[in-house]
Amino acid sequence: MTKTRTDHKQRALELSIALEITKFQRDAYRDQIEKLEKRLMAADHRAELAEQRLHDSTRMLSNLALQAVSSPARSTATEVLVDGKSILRLNNPINFASHGRIKPPSA
Repeated sequence: MTKTRTDHKQRALELSIALEITKFQRDAYRDQIEKLEKRLMAADHRAELAEQRLHDSTRMLSNLALQAVSSPARSTATEVLVDGKSILRLNNPINFASHGRIKPPSA
């Protein structure tokens, strides 16, 4: 009978230790889950901001492309002879004066 009692006490002690280890691991996993959830929320927030910036950039590029396509072509090219050689001369380059640059000399 003493042996059975000792076995029961030993088994109860082992189960108690196993339960404490399991509780400790559970708490550690809960902490890890909480940290990972916070990181996930931060990553989601960053992704949303990046997506919004991408959308804004895409809209801006689209608007620029539409403006470039819809602006009238004010430049012309003419063929001129210089020292007996035929060259193309660009007259009224687009947006040349709007950037504060000096206008090319007229011939």
